[in-house]
Amino acid sequence: MADVEVKICGVSTQSIAEQAVAQGADYIGLVLAESPRRVTLAQAGQMTRALPAVRFVAVVKLMGQEDLQRLLDSADVWAVQYHGAADFDWIGLVRAAGRRAIATRTGEAADIVLADGPEPGQGKPWQWRRPHLSCPVWIAGGLSPENVGQVVRALSPDGVDVSSGVETGGVKDIAKITKFIKEAKQWQS
Repeated sequence: MADVEVKICGVSTQSIAEQAVAQGADYIGLVLAESPRRVTLAQAGQMTRALPAVRFVAVVKLMGQEDLQRLLDSADVWAVQYHGAADFDWIGLVRAAGRRAIATRTGEAADIVLADGPEPGQGKPWQWRRPHLSCPVWIAGGLSPENVGQVVRALSPDGVDVSSGVETGGVKDIAKITKFIKEAKQWQS
């Protein structure tokens, strides 16, 4: 089985980002869409400048072209994860800025496709499945330290993405993050 990458999403503090990466997280997700975990563009820019070695992923939903360009100019993110259908070539814009495009819709020619549940961002388990695509596929939706190993063994995803599954009382829990990463990565070859 190939190495599975782990994204800890919905991180809102530099401290948690640093701790998660120290425990083996490959990516840190910064939510710029409506969410209890939302960070501002200024916060995202500050965090990406403070931790230049971290691969940050900006998570957006139905963001317009001007706002996306502003994000790309303001925050040094590794990738943009775009939820929803855009009325412009968001992938081209992201790639022109030297970043990766993570799509949540399988018809888009992105660098990575995120297969999520019917209600993204709600932390609800679903009938996980891996679409057969030529690009890397990450699995999300209702993952936790208790079930991520099963999903990795069953689907062999290129990556897994978690947010609420590593929280206690709505706050990121470093013990749960550590356990999630260990459970996800223990199946690597």
